[in-house]
Amino acid sequence: MNAIILAGGLSRRMDGTRKAFLPLGAETFLERILRVLGPLVDSFLIVTNEPRLYERFDAMVVQDEREGVGPLMGIYSGLKASESDMSFVTGADTPLLAEPLVRCLMESARECDACVPRWKGELEPLCAVYSRRCLPAIESFLDGNPANPRIIAFFPFVRACFVEEPVVRKHDPEGLSFLNVNTRADYDAIRKIHGARL
Repeated sequence: MNAIILAGGLSRRMDGTRKAFLPLGAETFLERILRVLGPLVDSFLIVTNEPRLYERFDAMVVQDEREGVGPLMGIYSGLKASESDMSFVTGADTPLLAEPLVRCLMESARECDACVPRWKGELEPLCAVYSRRCLPAIESFLDGNPANPRIIAFFPFVRACFVEEPVVRKHDPEGLSFLNVNTRADYDAIRKIHGARL
């Protein structure tokens, strides 16, 4: 299994700050994600429209096939470039991934095309496992909905399975894997959580 890290956002609410490189303790967001996922995957793909920024990492750097479409295009571009049938997908702005939850998702994905956790009643499609078998359904939605289609829109057309909240809580009791950074306040909150856990 590979890992696909989406790093293509414009970071408008962070004044264009590249969130992958925000510091969190002694590491950046991206460095922590790579460290946590490293023992679990065969290789990494980073999907970005600024490939030069990521050349120093031990990862295949992939560009979106079309820019400005949103994270579903990032998933599509990463899956298409991946040499593994299954890939774990996350964003570069979610640094508090819980390794036990990732393992659980990977194990639960064996009979699925998409294995997605549910947290507080909502699906979390950017902390999930996807198969390359999803590509035709994703491509259909991207062609028919060019303006930022929702990731979950293609789920009814593939074998999607969902890891429900009671199971998620066993592996990530506070749902830290789903905390992402959109604003400075989000960043301050994540730093506070990380500091309290050290």
